Amino acid sequence: MGLPVTVYRWDDAGAPQMSKGVRPSELINVLKKCLVDGYGSKSGAGWSVPFEDEATQQVVFRNSTLLGSGGFVKFWPKSAGNALQATIFFQSATLLSSLNQSWESTSNRGWRCATGNSALAYKWVIIATAASFYLFTHGDSPVDKTPFNTSIMLSFFVGDIHSIIPNDFNRFITYSYPSNTDAIDSTTPDWSYGIGYISNGTPVAKMHQTDGTDNPKQMVISLSSDTFQTTRITALPSDGLAMLFTPARIQASSINPSSNSSTFLDSTGQNMCNSNLHPAFRGYLPGMLQSSFTGYCDSLLPLIRTVNGVAFYHMPINHVGAGNLWISTGDWYE
Repeated sequence: MGLPVTVYRWDDAGAPQMSKGVRPSELINVLKKCLVDGYGSKSGAGWSVPFEDEATQQVVFRNSTLLGSGGFVKFWPKSAGNALQATIFFQSATLLSSLNQSWESTSNRGWRCATGNSALAYKWVIIATAASFYLFTHGDSPVDKTPFNTSIMLSFFVGDIHSIIPNDFNRFITYSYPSNTDAIDSTTPDWSYGIGYISNGTPVAKMHQTDGTDNPKQMVISLSSDTFQTTRITALPSDGLAMLFTPARIQASSINPSSNSSTFLDSTGQNMCNSNLHPAFRGYLPGMLQSSFTGYCDSLLPLIRTVNGVAFYHMPINHVGAGNLWISTGDWYE
C-alpha cells in the first residue's frame, strides 16, 4: 500500500510566506509548517523536529519512523545571519543524536548539498508524504514560466527512495544537483544547482549498504530518454495524446557485472549486479516520472496536468530547454 501525497503551496489559505530571495529562517518555517505543524486546513506530512536552534537557523528534520525509514536531515546557513539569497547547506544521515554532531564521525551520511535562490523567487510548492518530499520555487515574471533560463531557483528532494529492498536501512537521501561531493564553505550555488537540471546519468546521492554498514557508492539517476535542457520546445500535447510515464531510476554510477574491482563490489565481495547489500539498481525516486511528450516552454507555473484523475506537477527546468519530468500527486511507494 502506498503513502498518500499532500501538496502544499504558497497560495493556500494560511500558508507561510517567503520574501523574494528567501531567508534561511523563512525556508525553515515553510518546511516546519508543511512537514510537521500544518497550516490552515492542511495537516503536517508526518515528520518531526528532534533538534533546532532558531537563533542560528539550524534545524534537523526526521521523517516518520512508522511510515518511513526514520532518516535525518539537517539544514543550516553557510554564513551566520539571516540574509536574503543566503547559501543553505543540508545533509542527511540515518542517525543524528544532536544538532551539532560531528559529520566526520557520523556513519551512513550523504553528501552535503548546497542551495540558493534568485532575488526574484518567493512562490513555493512542496509535494510531500510522511517519508519524503520535493520543494520547488518560482516567482513573478520573468521567472514565472518554465524554463528559468539559468536563474537560480531553490529546489531539492529529501527522504526515502522507493528501494527494491524491503526495509532498506539506507534509503534516506538528499538530492540537489550536483550530488557527487560535499559542498564546502567556498561553495556558492549557481543556476544548475537544484533538481531542475537533471538528465540521464546525473549524480543523485551517495548511498551505503542496505544493512546499515558504511560502504559509500555514487548513485545516479537513470531516465528513459533525453530531457532536452538546451532545446526550446513550446509545443503542448495534442488533445487526447496518450502519454507514457516511466519512473526515474536510481542506480550505481559505475556498473560492470563481470568485474572484480572493488568499485563494482559490495563489502562481501559480491558484484553489485548480484547483491542485495548494494544493488546496482537500487530503486526509484518516489513520484518522479518522465513523460513521452516533451515541451511546455513558456508555460506558466505551477504547470499541472491531470492524467486518469491524478494531478501531475511539471518539474521546472533550470536551463533554457523543454521539459518532460513530472511529480505525481497519486500515492507514492506503491
